[in-house]
Amino acid sequence: MISLLHPSRGRAQKSFNNAKEWMDMAGCKTELILSIDDNDPAKEEYKKLYEDSFPYQEETFFCIDDNSCLVEATNKAARVSEGDILVYLSDDFKCYPNWGIDVMKEFEGETRPLLIKVDDCLQKFDIAVLTIPMMNRVLYNMLGYFFHPEYKSMSVDEDLFWTCQSINAIKMCPHLKFSHEHCSVGKCENDETYKRSAANWDQGREVFTRRKLAGFPI
Repeated sequence: MISLLHPSRGRAQKSFNNAKEWMDMAGCKTELILSIDDNDPAKEEYKKLYEDSFPYQEETFFCIDDNSCLVEATNKAARVSEGDILVYLSDDFKCYPNWGIDVMKEFEGETRPLLIKVDDCLQKFDIAVLTIPMMNRVLYNMLGYFFHPEYKSMSVDEDLFWTCQSINAIKMCPHLKFSHEHCSVGKCENDETYKRSAANWDQGREVFTRRKLAGFPI
């Protein structure tokens, strides 16, 4: 089974629409872990949409907590997930029909810690960053986290790449394409959630620089 780790803030309708699309198109057994902040002004809107209208309520787990950042929300979702494969799902990631079947094929027969790098259709594929990371539970158990908990948001995707690279746990899958429709390329509005994340740039670079010097210890 695949677990979609879906942190979201201030985007109830966008979250609902996108999560439904990913569940609709998975083509395999999938669970959704919706992780939102208990101080999110849109919290009640999320609850109403997902409890009243989401067609996959039996496969959806609500994780509402006093998160300080995106990384914390994602890691809390990972802790309650039950899938063999963990997939990070942001509100601005797009999928395609039977994406889940394709993803599962890449992990089939693998018993080693493994993460697949997919094409986000935004950056050059050979850039050392994991915008849409997908890992097996073996790797998750080895790391003890999905995203390194010292980060808030920025640079955590770079850290994950280099950490996994150091243990030879990355499988390149440029044929798997999941469009990252980010505000930086004009595919959506630069909203408060993007701005909240961008404010953590300096914090992320400080942690990344320190961990790089240390060799990205697990």
